[in-house]
Amino acid sequence: MSLRGITDGSDQCECHRCIDEQRKGASFGGFFAPLSATKMILCGTCGCKRCPKASDHRLDCTDSNERGQAGSIYA
Repeated sequence: MSLRGITDGSDQCECHRCIDEQRKGASFGGFFAPLSATKMILCGTCGCKRCPKASDHRLDCTDSNERGQAGSIYA
């Protein structure tokens, strides 16, 4: 079982950018919860949450979970 996300820019892409732009998520009693509120968003290549590719599928995978990476929402 792979814990990696889908960060390929397709309709199924689950990077933070696509979640925001395509409003991916679910509504609960009139409240919208983005997918990132209910699921850990991980890079589809390396599986790291702090990898810039998890934030935006257009960025390169760094294969790193280090803090402060340019392009990462965790920077």
